[in-house]
Amino acid sequence: MTPVAGAIIWTGSSEAGPDELDLHISGTHIFDPALSPTGGAIVLACAVTLPRSNGSIRLASRDPRAMPQIRFNFFEDPSDLRRMKEAVRLSRRIGRTAPFSDMIALEMAPGEDVTDDSALERAIIAQVDGYSHPTSTVPMGSARDPGAVVDFAGAVRGVEGLHVVDASIMPDIISAPTNMTTIMMAEAISRKLVS
Repeated sequence: MTPVAGAIIWTGSSEAGPDELDLHISGTHIFDPALSPTGGAIVLACAVTLPRSNGSIRLASRDPRAMPQIRFNFFEDPSDLRRMKEAVRLSRRIGRTAPFSDMIALEMAPGEDVTDDSALERAIIAQVDGYSHPTSTVPMGSARDPGAVVDFAGAVRGVEGLHVVDASIMPDIISAPTNMTTIMMAEAISRKLVS
């Protein structure tokens, strides 16, 4: 589509804590136009940026070429699904408001026929995906933290000479793009390692 534009909204859900922005709606053009009956689409991608569910990553074997076993576990905590429904409802309100409403021919997903709560829930579960920005799989923390895998310099506990400096060491998922945060962490930790 031409011209290309995007927009991002961060807002708090009805379950957000004080000063939390736990819902994210991203307006984007990233979409295969062949999937649309009109040849184009406006995507209002929804996310719960502070999920309470925890996924896991495990080694499948000792073979370093073997793919790890990744379990996203998106809606283990029911709050995540409730908040995702809020985000989808908000994106629908945005899509039905001018100037979008003047350009929209139909709602492709979840679809205009998906109106009741249980149908919306099923549609979200069927279509859920990740942003491919995983974090917090080897979180940093103090020696007293039983869940911490690395210390504040990224040193892996119990393994001499090994440091991890990427988004996996974030102790909590951040409600922001992970790229800049990872770069800042890497710069700060690398200065500690060099000095």
